[in-house]
Amino acid sequence: MASNSLKYTTHEGTERTVPVDTVRLIRPLSDEDKAKAKDSLRENRGIDIDPARINIRIEFSDKSSKLARESMDAFREQGVGLVNLGNDRYTPAINITAAEAFTKDDAERLKGEDYTLGQTFRAKVETRAGTVLSSATPAQVMDRRAKSLEIDQTAKSAPKPKVG
Repeated sequence: MASNSLKYTTHEGTERTVPVDTVRLIRPLSDEDKAKAKDSLRENRGIDIDPARINIRIEFSDKSSKLARESMDAFREQGVGLVNLGNDRYTPAINITAAEAFTKDDAERLKGEDYTLGQTFRAKVETRAGTVLSSATPAQVMDRRAKSLEIDQTAKSAPKPKVG
């Protein structure tokens, strides 16, 4: 069942629900990422978090981000189909509106804007929450999107088990 909202629990334990079309990227956090987040929050905001209580970073259309306790599987169980853009970066399938080749000209333009590209990107992916770069090709992104939406449709139309 495709979901139009995403529920997550902040590192403080507050449950939040946001429109899925405001979600730009979702990234699982490695132990190193968790340690960096803890240090950054302590240094910049005076907030002390327990890194064992966070698993995901959610980036929104306004480029703000939140740390969440849920796993990727927990989001999928909510009916949010996710597309792997490469390098453990995911975006909701229903947000993807287009994908096109990321060219050398695009890379040069970004370098001129003081961006450092730490990996090879093959596609610019347009989403309802903004443009994201992908190491997958445009065709791979669209295939993954189609498969994710197909799985959502299959789950939505599957008969529900009767309880009782």
